Amino acid sequence: MKNSGLNKWIAEWYEKYGDELNEMAHDIWAHPELGLKTYHAAEAALQFARTHGFPDAVKTKAGQGFGFCETGNAVIATYGSGKPVIGIIGELDALPGLGNEDVDHKAPIEGPGQGCGHNLIAGACMGAACALRYAMEKEGVSGTLKMVECPGEEVGRGKALLAKDGAFKDMDIAIMWHPGSGEFSTEPQHPLTVMAGTFEFHGKSAHAAGAPWNGRSALDAVQLMNMGSEFLREHVKTECRMHYQITNGGSAPNIVPDYASVKYFCRALHNDVVKDLYERVVRNAEGAAHMTDTKLDANLIFIIPYFYENKPLCKHLDAVSRVIPEIEYTPEEIQWAKNLTTAYTGEPAPEKLEDLLPFSKKEYEEWGVGTTCTDTADISYFCPTAHIHGGGEIKAAPGHHWTVTACSGSTIGMKAMQRAGKVLAQGGLEALYDQSVIDECWKYFKSLNIPSYDEVYSLPIHDIQEA
Repeated sequence: MKNSGLNKWIAEWYEKYGDELNEMAHDIWAHPELGLKTYHAAEAALQFARTHGFPDAVKTKAGQGFGFCETGNAVIATYGSGKPVIGIIGELDALPGLGNEDVDHKAPIEGPGQGCGHNLIAGACMGAACALRYAMEKEGVSGTLKMVECPGEEVGRGKALLAKDGAFKDMDIAIMWHPGSGEFSTEPQHPLTVMAGTFEFHGKSAHAAGAPWNGRSALDAVQLMNMGSEFLREHVKTECRMHYQITNGGSAPNIVPDYASVKYFCRALHNDVVKDLYERVVRNAEGAAHMTDTKLDANLIFIIPYFYENKPLCKHLDAVSRVIPEIEYTPEEIQWAKNLTTAYTGEPAPEKLEDLLPFSKKEYEEWGVGTTCTDTADISYFCPTAHIHGGGEIKAAPGHHWTVTACSGSTIGMKAMQRAGKVLAQGGLEALYDQSVIDECWKYFKSLNIPSYDEVYSLPIHDIQEA
């Protein structure tokens, strides 16, 4: 059956239940939740899974040991038995401050929003898993299907916590999709690794006008640390990125602050480079503490390791994607995309459809160049993993932006979600039928000499923080 077109049972499932799937994804969109607190999203996903062929689906509590999980924030569902085990992965969390209506212009909603399209990822995962289960049942296919809907990707911790609980250790392959403004593509990328930390400075308060000499400004320490990092940019490899956020800068201008804090994300292409970068940032903080006579608490809060994407698995999904029908946009959707593009750019929207909305990428490349990161990297230490990407947004969308929130609640986003889900379902089904697909993926996986997961997480990671 390889590359013979979309399986009739997968197609039938989407014809029957596609509208319900859209409703679930929009429900998650309408109830955005941050980090590990994806309670509504997990419940919505759980009920859909139980209704559509996974009666034993369960919610689990990723991060419960750190006080962030009051109830289930992730969903795990399985079907079948034995080998191979096909893993399909989704995400549930939103981003702070990116609430917007699903309209063709800026219409802010206070609070978080789906500015990375995770509701669409959840829907693609759910649709793929349910449709694949439906096809497996109809055709009597042996093997195991495992679906995992994950919290906390934006804080770099959801999949790491699930990995430590063994959620991915039995998988033979793991596949997922992420929306984006670029063309739909299965090619592997080189995402960045991350080390994130909090830096808290403790000084001595004083009246800023009456007796400032009695104070020791924690905010001065934060600012000196940040200035050191700015100078550091000249002396690190071009692959390195540093971002920081002052999370506490004192209570009033006329009080020398005795407490201030800053959060850092350090990124690079490789584990050793990001570790060196992070250690140099820590030394900046130590120097700032010495200069200001303050005390420093530096804590590593999460890491996202190098992502070992699996080229044979990506090629397999590329071949599958070419037999899945392209998205067809209505005139109303095209006009909506033009209006949103103009609302964001302030310029007339492109007239050519291919310059306005992404389609499939026609030429497969061995490696793309990525400058973002994902905790899907954690899964790649356990089994061959592919993270396909693109579609569901206007091409002008910059990512982590209100335009993405708007697209993620629109029919444009839903159509991309369903097409991506069909690719995942079809790819999983063909792998179940053809053991050579699994074997080739594992041959490549073993050739990479991937370090053990415990080795990657040998660094002392502080208690998890939400954001």
